[in-house]
Amino acid sequence: MSPFDLQKTALSCVKCGKCIPDCTIYQVNRDETTSPRGFLDLLGAYKAGHLPLDSTSKKIFETCFLCTTCVTNCPSSLPVDTAIESVRIDIAQEFGISWYKRLYFFLLRHRKIADLVFSFVGFLAPCLFKGDATKIRLPIKRSVFPFAKKSFLQKYGTPMPNTTQHHNTTTPQHLESSTAKKRRVAIFIGCLANYNYVNVGESLLKILKTLEIEAFVPKFQECCGAPAFFTGDIRTVTTLIKRNIQYFESFWDEIEAMIIPEATCAAMIKVDWKHALELGGEESTWIERLECLLPKIFMTSEWLSAKTDILTRLDDTRQEYAITYHDPCHARKVLGVYKQPRALLAKNFTINEMSDCTRCCGFGGISMQSSNYTLTLKAGIPKAQSIDKSGAQIVSAECGACRMQLTNALDSIKSPVRVLHPLELLADQLPSK
Repeated sequence: MSPFDLQKTALSCVKCGKCIPDCTIYQVNRDETTSPRGFLDLLGAYKAGHLPLDSTSKKIFETCFLCTTCVTNCPSSLPVDTAIESVRIDIAQEFGISWYKRLYFFLLRHRKIADLVFSFVGFLAPCLFKGDATKIRLPIKRSVFPFAKKSFLQKYGTPMPNTTQHHNTTTPQHLESSTAKKRRVAIFIGCLANYNYVNVGESLLKILKTLEIEAFVPKFQECCGAPAFFTGDIRTVTTLIKRNIQYFESFWDEIEAMIIPEATCAAMIKVDWKHALELGGEESTWIERLECLLPKIFMTSEWLSAKTDILTRLDDTRQEYAITYHDPCHARKVLGVYKQPRALLAKNFTINEMSDCTRCCGFGGISMQSSNYTLTLKAGIPKAQSIDKSGAQIVSAECGACRMQLTNALDSIKSPVRVLHPLELLADQLPSK
């Protein structure tokens, strides 16, 4: 079993209550049982053998949004999220996983089959989904259908980077020109940007082209495993992690960095892959191999802000419409990325900060969306109201899961505000050639 000491974590909670006011689930379900300190009390009792893992405790442990707000607010930074993730593994082993989740995780483990399924859904989408035209004049057309007919990886993925310009072995007189090599970065696209929001990746390609940085899209990258991890399917997530590590190692020396336009994927890789390997009882060599990769992995806005001159490449035109920025939990609370996207967007846009930009949108993962949808909507509507009151015409977030949740919540309150990724907004501000 995992080396994670669940009982020690539970006993370390001093019940100060600083975690409670901003807790996503407590804001919509005023029950001390499902507050962070309530979770820890029950987790400690379970670990000590005083609480059975029955349907009641299962339901309680599955109501956490895993937003990490409590970890951020805790004076001791107690890893409540990791504690709950470890128990969800036990829940999955004890009760099994719903058939539709097993099917979804099967697709995550088998990319080719997933491509066929989602492409088929993409062809059916015009018949299944309808959307109304936006009343706001914006540079990017509203995406009506949630699935693309062809995924980003199907369109742009390549097996390995072209290394000819990096390793010229012709004649000595060409050595100087060959070493003046073009910068190259790999893109880890994430499943939502791969299948649902393809324009995010295409916008990134446009930005990198303008910056004269070569983009390598690793064709055989796998899902980061976040949906499976947050559900407790440890076998699926460790399988995906090990496949990805092996694949990344094959081209790691050929790239300057790997950039990720999805907050959840970035946090999963940079933080939770290690947790998952530990909880799955994998050999320490896998963690050592992972740690060799981490220094080159960045969220996209973080890397663009620190490593490029993108601000000098953007058009000087100020846009008439305002935007507000939503901080994805995994970006701000886990990775500390929140200033960078704002700094990039501020050149061309007026940013109207909403009343609580750090409040969780309430997505919560596949388990929350499928088993506790009412709670996710209750968490999302106050966020949507805050966005609507900001006076902005667009809310931007560097996360596909937040985009999906915010779109639904805004539609629920009939708000005209649209959700766009920062990269989509930035790409449209590049001078046209």
